Amino acid sequence: MRPARVLALAVLAAAFLACPSVRADDPKAVDALNAPAKVIQEKSKSWKTLFDAYVAMTAPPAKVGKDFNALTIWPGMTDWSKVKEWAAANGAMAKAIMDSQQAVAFALPYGRASVPPVYVEKGAFVGIGDGLDVYVADVSYLKPLATIEAFVVAEMYRLGGEKKFQEAFDLGLATLRVLRQVADQHLLEEKLFAMEAMCDMASVQRDVLQTFLADVPAPVAKKLALAGYAFIRPTDGERLRRLEMPEGDRVLAEALIMQLFDAQGQPDTAKFAATMGALQARKEPLSAFGAARRWTEIADVHGSLDATRARLTSIYDDWWRRWRVRYYDTLLDNPTVISRTNKMRYAMVLAMVNDIDRVFALRQRLNAELNGTVLTFGLVAAYRDAGSWPAGLDRTYTQYTIKRFDKDPWDPTDGRWQYENASSPRAIETDFGRLQVSGGILYARGVDKEDGGAKKGTNDGLAGDFVAWPALRALSRASGGK
Repeated sequence: MRPARVLALAVLAAAFLACPSVRADDPKAVDALNAPAKVIQEKSKSWKTLFDAYVAMTAPPAKVGKDFNALTIWPGMTDWSKVKEWAAANGAMAKAIMDSQQAVAFALPYGRASVPPVYVEKGAFVGIGDGLDVYVADVSYLKPLATIEAFVVAEMYRLGGEKKFQEAFDLGLATLRVLRQVADQHLLEEKLFAMEAMCDMASVQRDVLQTFLADVPAPVAKKLALAGYAFIRPTDGERLRRLEMPEGDRVLAEALIMQLFDAQGQPDTAKFAATMGALQARKEPLSAFGAARRWTEIADVHGSLDATRARLTSIYDDWWRRWRVRYYDTLLDNPTVISRTNKMRYAMVLAMVNDIDRVFALRQRLNAELNGTVLTFGLVAAYRDAGSWPAGLDRTYTQYTIKRFDKDPWDPTDGRWQYENASSPRAIETDFGRLQVSGGILYARGVDKEDGGAKKGTNDGLAGDFVAWPALRALSRASGGK
């Protein structure tokens, strides 16, 4: 399963701890979260098409979770025949995904009352807390999306087994486009899920390509490189320029801030201590004892309502400036507003905004996943045409791939991806053990920004280089791994 999604922050009164279910949605917060989507016509939104098909889906052969998910499904798995039958029986879902890919936005409305009751019954909704619970978001629909992801992977492998490669990759491409729409939802938890899901789905495209490498026609791979994966969302380009930073948590944070100060604009000590103490306890269970007392003390020195709102705005403004520049712009060397924020005077703000750095890092990885997929399909197209791997990545430009996607997101000098044509097998230490690889090898530097020669490759670039090709997970499976 993908790394655990960010836990929803909870802001609860002490009495609410005994009954943690989320109550009615806060109407003002729901209106604020739904406002941006009101300018989009309903026919241009994809959420209803997708979830209508989900409601009608048959149940998967296993519960989606650690052992059954987008990264564990493949033709050699246990009970593959049942998984394949499930995929074949749900063609309506595949059609819904294909129909949804060109929508302007996913635009699932916030609030349980904003979607049909049957969706709520199936968990396809976002619930927002009410009153002092306004910061509690129940992003329930991420579980249905995980099931849809699992279906897509199963269907791609099923179609590949029938040599219907264009159909298989068209479905994978459409899924990436729909997930890209989800990535523009407003809450941090939604954005992290969608971006991680896109990373996983991009890697699965390469797994499927590796699995059926001997049979995928060159024209199919070439079309996907030049006119497919390069256009997940055309306005993004190779830098994900239009991917938005999450603002929904800011809306909920401000909604809570407005309730924890008295008429004079000073912290309401009792309310402040109970609510923020509960928040801390949910994030750090071992700190539950004494949390309320600590926040009682903080209330005496905390900034005013106006100062607290201004600090929240400054932090988000700073993040926006950083979000819009290139990965290694000198602006990023300056101290952040959050790093210069007084930990006592603005403790409330700091308690609600400390996870955003993950989005910055994940965007870089997603950039590598998508660009690596574009380059990979171009390399494979050249290989299938000539019967041998190109001598250099530059030999694929124009005819098989698009040069501007040859940018290593972890290279501070804005350099290119690394490629070699290994004439004899050599070892790569991977997340799946040591693998012997030969032929075309495509990799980026990874988080450490160092070119390690692809001696060690990981699936996320956190340790060693990021190897896009060969697809290491699929290669391991072909060698007897899981």
